[in-house]
Amino acid sequence: MASARDGNPTPLLSSTSGRRSGVALDAAVLDAEIELALAKFRDGRPAVATQMLKGVRRKAEKLPPEPAVRSVVARTLVSEAAPYFDMSGDLPGALALIDEAEAIATVVASPVLSAKVAGQRALVVLRSGDTERALALFDVAAGLIDGAAPRDRALIMLNRGVLHLEHAHLAQAEQDLERSAIFSEEAGDERLAGMATHNLGYVDFLAGRIPRALAAYEKAAASVPRGAHPAMLLDRARALREAGLLGEADALLAQGAVDGRADRLYQEVGEIELLRAECALAQDDPPAARRLAGSAARRFAKRGNERWERKAQLLVLRAEQVAATSARRVRALPALAGRAEAFAARCRSESRDDLARTADLLAAACRLHAGQTLDAAPRLHPGDPLPLRLLTHEVRALRTARAGDDAKALAEVRRGLAELGSFQRTFGSLDLRTAGAVHGVALARLGLDLAVRRDKPAGVVEMVEHARAVSSRLPQLRPPRDADTARLLAELRGVEEDARRLEGDPEAAGQVARLRQRAAQLQRDVRARAWEIEGDSDDRAGEATSDAPRLADLRAAVDASGTPFVSYALHGDTWVAVLVRRDGARLAVAAPADEVAGLVRRVRADLDAAATPHVPEAIAASIRGSLDSGLARLDALLVAPLRVDGEPLVVSAAGPLAVLPWPLLPSRLGVPTVVTPGAGTWLRARTATRPTRPAVTALAGPGLHESEKEARDVAGTWAAPQGDADLLVADDATTAAARAALARSDLMHVAAHGTHRADSPLFSSVRLSDGPLYAYELDPDEGVPSCVTLSACEAGLATLRPGDEGLGLTHVLLHVGVASVVAGVARVRDDVAAAVMRDVHRAMAAGASSAEALAAAQAAHAQEAAAGSPLPPAPFVTFGAPW
Repeated sequence: MASARDGNPTPLLSSTSGRRSGVALDAAVLDAEIELALAKFRDGRPAVATQMLKGVRRKAEKLPPEPAVRSVVARTLVSEAAPYFDMSGDLPGALALIDEAEAIATVVASPVLSAKVAGQRALVVLRSGDTERALALFDVAAGLIDGAAPRDRALIMLNRGVLHLEHAHLAQAEQDLERSAIFSEEAGDERLAGMATHNLGYVDFLAGRIPRALAAYEKAAASVPRGAHPAMLLDRARALREAGLLGEADALLAQGAVDGRADRLYQEVGEIELLRAECALAQDDPPAARRLAGSAARRFAKRGNERWERKAQLLVLRAEQVAATSARRVRALPALAGRAEAFAARCRSESRDDLARTADLLAAACRLHAGQTLDAAPRLHPGDPLPLRLLTHEVRALRTARAGDDAKALAEVRRGLAELGSFQRTFGSLDLRTAGAVHGVALARLGLDLAVRRDKPAGVVEMVEHARAVSSRLPQLRPPRDADTARLLAELRGVEEDARRLEGDPEAAGQVARLRQRAAQLQRDVRARAWEIEGDSDDRAGEATSDAPRLADLRAAVDASGTPFVSYALHGDTWVAVLVRRDGARLAVAAPADEVAGLVRRVRADLDAAATPHVPEAIAASIRGSLDSGLARLDALLVAPLRVDGEPLVVSAAGPLAVLPWPLLPSRLGVPTVVTPGAGTWLRARTATRPTRPAVTALAGPGLHESEKEARDVAGTWAAPQGDADLLVADDATTAAARAALARSDLMHVAAHGTHRADSPLFSSVRLSDGPLYAYELDPDEGVPSCVTLSACEAGLATLRPGDEGLGLTHVLLHVGVASVVAGVARVRDDVAAAVMRDVHRAMAAGASSAEALAAAQAAHAQEAAAGSPLPPAPFVTFGAPW
């Protein structure tokens, strides 16, 4: 079976003993049939296992009642208890089977059988949720371990280790699980050793070492030939949820739910529903969370598992609290607080103090959001999981704010966000670092509410930038460079190229679908390997976000650059902005969020449509009219209130604003405009200097009519004043050559097909002669240019995650140290991209910065289009900082 913990331990199995008589030989055959039945149970098929065990018992009962035969009967009884309980939830019935087996073990005086019976009794009681009684029974079984078979020794230690995990006794759990692994090796049972490894991974999970836990789960899964059991999927999904990868966790859980229902594993199905509810709540879907948690509670109640029923009931309360708070249904909150307090009292009466404490926090949050006060601040407990600690910070901040001390409340919010930054720092994967921000969304929202209420621009901009894109302010990450990862990437490149070549062929549709499925699996495998890399796990919460920009830092940079800085943030249903100038900061803009989101979607759709070749003139005119009106309305909502006409501007944006073509807004056309994921990125990137004679590489990928000529023109532009520039075209433009060029160049231009993968942004790519070069492969240790210009569609897009974390090719380039990236945020027609990029590089070679050069090129392009040339817009943006 799978992971043996959280009330789902692996059932105890037994080995056979020697036989001498003819009857004993018959018993040996029946023992083998028992093993086949137990194999079905381990594969998650309890109904099949039960029928097979009953069949073996009927055969044994027809044989003479010699000790070997009676032992077979006892084995069928003790082995049937766990699957019977899993399917029925009938604890007395399961224990009756074990009692009958125990009576036989006493008569035949078998230490091996007695140890097996003791271990199985403890297991079934544990599965019922009675952990205190189960622990006492496992201690009894452990006392019989010297007489047990090696495999049973391993299982007793495994299951007691699981129980210690349930009580968060990590040291005892680790000791028992390590002994289980040793006994498993002695028994020659690779699968059982894998279970011990899996549960040692859960020790790492509870200790907060999520990358190490994921590595253990991956290693353990390799020992399960028929695929992961639903309980193994549960553990992996828990780790992914904790890391913030909610979509990936939910996909695993959906798979496990189907398997669990088919095999009548109703405990696992309930836990799956509960974990899916947690994912739904983290994705801001309280109704779905309440529905799933309610279903899980009813399922656990039917099985008589009160411990898990209470966990599900607590999540129902949490979902209702989030829904009421988000909808500002203030009058519903006091009643909900009363229910939470009653639930907490009930949990305390049942010695479930951990659940009671969480319920107390929910009750406190309800009362505080309803405008009531709280006498004492809740305590922070070092051993609490991160979501509970952040909820505690949130309640403490709310309490302080209700007492009238917003400044102290904001300090509490910052402490919580610092803990989040420390948590993100433990990951060695950019994927996990950006995903982990989901845990801080509610706390960051509260911080912004408090800052806006104080009406102090300095506080608003500092809170926004403190919470925004925390991963961009953490140490750089390196992708794994092991042989297995290299092999997976090489196969992925080949598979995607094969699929691309076959696209459009009706006869190859099935083959293309299979290739796409294989590519998706390879991407998952590569990501999973990166998830296992640990980051800097030092407990330095303050340091993790100590470089969060302050207003003084921004004013100094604005003064030095002569460029105003604006930070946009979503406050409730409105976009607000803080404009920072050399003489101070002011709050500006109050744009309705729904209208802005709709306009951004419309503008980007119009840009994609405008880039389509051979559009009839009437339709093209209609598209352009819609685009112009959308851009003008966004300009009026977002930029006009800033009063920065004609001035360069740095924009720190999130959500839909991060993929808006800012330089095309009417008031920004022809004026240098830089977009940055956060103030920290701009402050760091603006310090990059341009050499007098920069090393330049121009590269052209296949499949674009203008790409090779564009690359030659760019190389020639820089060669004229500078003396030399490298050129990679045709078969020379390989992924290896591109990475080498990135390492030696100050400036790199790429003219190639670009693809943004919204579902897997680290596999956003540009297509080269031997296949895609993925964002995932970029490594700061190999060296990167200061400036990259991407004449490719979609290269500037990003998948936007909670916590204002973006992920895509441009974001990865900035993360690995590129100071300035010029890239498109929508489709660009090949001839338009080539013309604009030639102008950009001519201006840069003449001394203009990347932002100045792009602004001039876009203005010239717009003038040409206005003069009657049927040219679509060029939606390029300068990201990071000018260079």
